[in-house]
Amino acid sequence: MGTSVRDKYIQYRSNPDNDDKSDAYFCTSNQISLDELQELIRQDRKLQSDILKSRRATYAIRMKKIDAALFRAAESGDTKAADLLYRRFDGWNPKIVEETNNYYNFTDMVKSLRHKKATIIKRSM
Repeated sequence: MGTSVRDKYIQYRSNPDNDDKSDAYFCTSNQISLDELQELIRQDRKLQSDILKSRRATYAIRMKKIDAALFRAAESGDTKAADLLYRRFDGWNPKIVEETNNYYNFTDMVKSLRHKKATIIKRSM
């Protein structure tokens, strides 16, 4: 029993090595027509989300290797690697915004703006 066109397409689009390859290349490699693939893409509403899930799983495997290398570099004294580690795992961001002589963390400002927007929307309802 063979793999379906849908499953093959998910595998194809999930692989970052295929980013520069077209759907036409996929069709030629799998002996299907481009029209058939385009029809599948149009009709299958869940296809794009399944591709994204699969792609994230692919990246997760690669990210473990990157994280391990980043830790090794930071442990050996690489300050840029340490900076990246703090940004990646703690959400730390050294960029701050000055507003009326008070300093705010950019993330806190965004959260505050979201809260204000939500309050305004609730009041208008």
